[in-house]
Parts: sequence; structure tokens; C-alpha cells
Amino acid sequence: MTEMLPEVAERYKDGFIAHLSQTVPGRKEMVVTGAQGCYLHMADGTYLDMISGIAVSNVGHSHPEVVAAVTEQMGKYAHVNVYGRFVVPPQVEIAERLARVASGDLDVVFLTSTGTEANEGALKLARKYTGRPGYVAFEGSFHGRTYGSLSVSWRERYRQSFRPLLEKVTFVPFDDLDAAAAAIGDDTAGVIIEPIQGEAGVRIPSDGFLSGLRDLCTDRGALLIFDEVQGAMGRAGHWYASQHWGVTPDIITVAKAVGGGLPLGGFISTADIFSTFLDPPLSHVTTFGGNPVACAAAIAAFDIIERDGLVERSRQMGEYLGAGLSRLMSQHEILVAARGLGLWWAFDVASGDLAMRVVAAMERRRVIVGSMLNADGTIRVAPPLIVTTAQLDELLNVLDEALTEVEAGL
Repeated sequence: MTEMLPEVAERYKDGFIAHLSQTVPGRKEMVVTGAQGCYLHMADGTYLDMISGIAVSNVGHSHPEVVAAVTEQMGKYAHVNVYGRFVVPPQVEIAERLARVASGDLDVVFLTSTGTEANEGALKLARKYTGRPGYVAFEGSFHGRTYGSLSVSWRERYRQSFRPLLEKVTFVPFDDLDAAAAAIGDDTAGVIIEPIQGEAGVRIPSDGFLSGLRDLCTDRGALLIFDEVQGAMGRAGHWYASQHWGVTPDIITVAKAVGGGLPLGGFISTADIFSTFLDPPLSHVTTFGGNPVACAAAIAAFDIIERDGLVERSRQMGEYLGAGLSRLMSQHEILVAARGLGLWWAFDVASGDLAMRVVAAMERRRVIVGSMLNADGTIRVAPPLIVTTAQLDELLNVLDEALTEVEAGL
């Protein structure tokens, strides 16, 4: 833990307000000084991190093997032309790993820096391969903030100020196969969906829905795109969340946990589908996607997950967490629902205002949980996959105390 004098912390708080663009109102009171494992060190003390930087730090913060891999790669080179000129070994290494654990013949990866960039690339790939203009997306979806990914993200609150967006985007209810069948037509290039909807509150589809979508897309010539930006790398108890249902899409997008804490994403498809980017050459390029240092971190993180059995651990710890949340639901009236797979969970409080009060009460007790972009009243729990039962007990005990405090104030 790195200590910070109070006056230094105040200077950073002032500087944050003065010089960093604000997209959320209000002054921030926590100044990060370090992070290890499942803990965040702040200027005012240590907090248990139960959101992993929003499903990023699956192997924990500052894992020594990731730090060593980054340090070693920095000593070799930090940046070269990442596309079109050189073979960059760390890119090959991480691409081989991502393809190895993917389903079917999804063997080719285009590396990016972020999830929204991965989704942009997937949308372009579907349009170019099919020659069609349209997309089908789902109510509750979130795919990013750039224009293409925003166009297929559902919540109008975030879309309205940036119109016109992509045309020919149709939103249908999540987990409604009949509505999807009515929307997927001859002009549909791609159907993009989160196999488990993250920002909608960890919404899990019914069995048969994703396989039904697969059949519809195959029958009508549209590409099926699975946005696994939050769900991949063991978060939902599988390498890719869609493997829970055994369904193989045409394109998978990934980011967040892939980079082991550094910016790295990608979209994964077949050699045949990707061949459309060869005509004309350089149909899609990037300056920093597949940065060698980020790839080195990703290789280390992947190998830790595989070696230490963190995918299976995610399932086991998730069952433990789910049982604890069920116990609390029986004890607190304002805790109305909980759901999840692996270590990807959400629970619903009776209203949005009460949810924010619960989050604040937990923060005062030095446990960090979070809200959802598309689900008012829902609280996110997504700890590092290395979390222990003792740490989950701490989370559950603090949640119990926070719910009791909020209920007492009603």
C-alpha cells in the first residue's frame, strides 16, 4: 500500500475536477494509491473490490506474474506497427490462446484496444461480409459508446443526443425468439447480443433462446455476433459465457478481462469471414490494438486462469455467493431478487434510490459494489476470480448491515 498525505489527496481531488472531463456530477472522495488481489488501497484506507474494475481484474489487481510479463515486454519493445508490416510474437501467442478455447472454427482474431472498438469491428465485418445494411439488437443491451456500438445499444437516454446514428437497427425484447424471428430479414447483416446481458442487470436467457437465434441467423444468412466483452475469460463460469448453452456464433467480441488489466480487446471469427477484409487490403486497421505490452499482460492473465483453474473456481464461488444472497433475500424485504452465473451477479433492491443508499452504506464499510447502466435499482457484484470464501463472507456481512441500515431509515 502506498501512503498519501491528506493534503496531497485533496490536490488530486481538485485537479480531477479542474482538468478531467466530467461525465458524472459530483466530487470524487476516494483517491487510489494502489491495488493488490481483491483490494483497492485509497488515501483513506483499504477497500474490498467486488466489481473488479467492471469485470476486468479477473486474476486480481497487480498479479505478480502479470507485472513481470509487462516489465519483461517493456524491456524488449512497447510499440511497433501492430498491423500490416511485422509479425509480433505476443499477438500470435494471445490469438492462439483465445482461438483454442473458442467453440467451432472461430480461429482468427483481430486485436483491438477496447470493447467498443471490438464491437465496431464486428459490425463492419458483418456488413462487409453479407453486403447487407441492417442489424438486430435487443432491449436492455449495451455494446459501447462509439457511433456503431451506440447505435445497437438500447437505452434511448444515451442515444438521443447523438443522432443520427446507424440506420436500420431494430430492437426486440431480450429472450423473445418470436420477436427476433419477425425482425431478422433479408437486409439483416448481423444480430448482436450479449449472451448474458451485463448492464441490464445480469439478465440470463432461457434455455433454447441462443440456439434458436443461431438457427434463425443460419437460415436467413445473417451473422450472429456474441458480445462477450464482460462475460468472457471465466467471468460466467466458462471461457466464454455462451459456452454455458453450447452455441457457437459467427463472431465473438471480447475485451475487459482479456488484457489482465491493460487495454486489449478483439473480435474472433472464421478465416472465411475475415477474408472479406482483404478486399481491398487494409479494410480495417488499428494503431494500438494488439499492443505488445497489453498482449504480454493478456498471455500471463490467460495462463493464470488456465493453470489455477479459475474458470471452475468461478462456478464454485458463484454458487457460494448465490446461496448467500438467497439467505439475505429471506431476511430483508427490500432485497427483491438476485441472479447470476459464475462470479457475475446482480441483485435488485426495491427502488433505484434505495439501491444507491445500499451502495453508499457498503462503501462506508469499505466494500465496493456498483450500479448498472440499464437497470435502475440493480447492484453489480463481480469480484476477481481469485476471491475467497472469507472475502465473500465479508461482502455478504456488509451487505446485511447495509440493508439493515437502509431499512431502518424507511
